[in-house]
Amino acid sequence: MVVNPFSQFMGFCLVFPIAALGAMIFKRCKLPNPALLGAMFATGALSVMGRFPSFVMWPVSFGANMTIGIIIGRQIERNVLRRIFKLLRPVALHTVGMLSLSLVCGYTMYFMASRAGVDVSLKTALISGAGGGITEMTAFGMSADADVSVIVFVQVFRVVTFLALIPYLSKIGVRRQNVETCGCDTTRLFGLRDYVVMVSAAFAAASLAYRFRIPTGPLIGAMLACGAYSLTVNKSYTYDARIRWAAQVCLGIVMGQRMTSKMVLQLGTLLIPAMAVTVVMLCGCLALAFLLHKTTGWDITMCMLCAAPAGLSQITIYAEEIGVDSLTASVFHTARIISIVTLYPLIVMPISF
Repeated sequence: MVVNPFSQFMGFCLVFPIAALGAMIFKRCKLPNPALLGAMFATGALSVMGRFPSFVMWPVSFGANMTIGIIIGRQIERNVLRRIFKLLRPVALHTVGMLSLSLVCGYTMYFMASRAGVDVSLKTALISGAGGGITEMTAFGMSADADVSVIVFVQVFRVVTFLALIPYLSKIGVRRQNVETCGCDTTRLFGLRDYVVMVSAAFAAASLAYRFRIPTGPLIGAMLACGAYSLTVNKSYTYDARIRWAAQVCLGIVMGQRMTSKMVLQLGTLLIPAMAVTVVMLCGCLALAFLLHKTTGWDITMCMLCAAPAGLSQITIYAEEIGVDSLTASVFHTARIISIVTLYPLIVMPISF
């Protein structure tokens, strides 16, 4: 699709102030994740009422994810490969746990929908219950000829619920960590030229990852490019907290645009099955978090964020905000999304046909 830059810019300029206002209201009311959820509900209300301006959403999503990747890239250090290698066992444990939990949630969705008299196929239920990303599961549902509206409703309900609960869950045994910014000489900071080169490299890597349809590619590409450049020049970089806030608001806009009047109408019939799936997923993820805590000795807050089945972008930016190791969280959630996207269809398709 050809994007008209002017109409794209004007549409975004109309929506962003409304999203920012929602974020500020949420912050004033001391509600959780104000920038993300406030923006999401404000723009979601526009979308439900049919007042959301018509413009292509992928540049907003791309820019927000690339920005978050740049922020997380500060934590890439010289022994990053060693750190990732040490994560292989807990990541494998978590991946197996999430695949199994997704199947349990799928069957729960199917059983509860049947009890409520809602016609939901096993195929649709299994995809709806998966702990993957909203976009990835919607695309999977379309390719499998499942009921996409049901999948989107359940996935959005689950993600929103977890994003609202995470700030409260993360207070269990909370202990703010001193996260290393990068494995570079922190006394040598970036100059203007370094920022220009780094952002250009981040854009190129993010674009390449997006082109090859890597799950959450813009975030991962930008993160690796920025980390690699920082290590190459042996300098560190900083960012203004307002940039992180703007990225969260943009993610809220992307999520809010997915809310439709059809989803509101489905509340009456799908609310109980969606709540049941979310409760099962919540209990399972809490069990995974405590298992990670026992086997790794990590802070329980870190384990909660690693196990929470919300979006990679949302979790890692929140981890960065509260001072938890967002790089480790990003490794867990990247593995979760990739395993759900690649392995879960191989499990589901033979069962549901």
